[in-house]
Amino acid sequence: MPIVIAISGKRKSGKDYCTNLIREVLVQKRFDVSVAGISHSLKMEFAKKHGLKYEELLTDGPYKELYRKDMIQWGEEARCKDSGLFCRAAISSTMDSDIVIISDCRRRTDYEYFSANYRTVTIRIETSEEDRKQRGYQFVEGVDDAESECGLDDYKFNLVIKNQSGTDLSQQLNMVTEKISRIIDKLKLPINKE
Repeated sequence: MPIVIAISGKRKSGKDYCTNLIREVLVQKRFDVSVAGISHSLKMEFAKKHGLKYEELLTDGPYKELYRKDMIQWGEEARCKDSGLFCRAAISSTMDSDIVIISDCRRRTDYEYFSANYRTVTIRIETSEEDRKQRGYQFVEGVDDAESECGLDDYKFNLVIKNQSGTDLSQQLNMVTEKISRIIDKLKLPINKE
């Protein structure tokens, strides 16, 4: 059973960027690491249901923004019926990995699912609103004030990474890998270190 690194953060905080950096550091340490996203399974089902371009919904471009509110509403309705639906779909293809990074947790139910079923490290990516705006963020009513963006604002995370202009991420990434290494040592897990 993999260790799960569950990452959250506001839009344009750099979740994907930090996920990739964390993955690179862990791979360099010879861990078998997979990355999965809760939103990918949601977007796939949403695209099928509405005849949309799945690949375009995965991008950070304007196509996704056209459908963001509708996807959020549709996803909320699906989660009301089964809160672990998209979490299960996200991790299902990565079970052979030692470590799975879930790059886009947005709700308490996401963390509840992973914490109940896996050894989980929760990480919050934070940045200033000014940095977010420089990355293209603009407040959208019904999106940025919805649970998908605000549901974890007061959650107590295991680690917080500050992804801001002028901040060196290397020390913060070392904290992540040290924590993962301690968990592995504590659990005496066989890790694929060749």
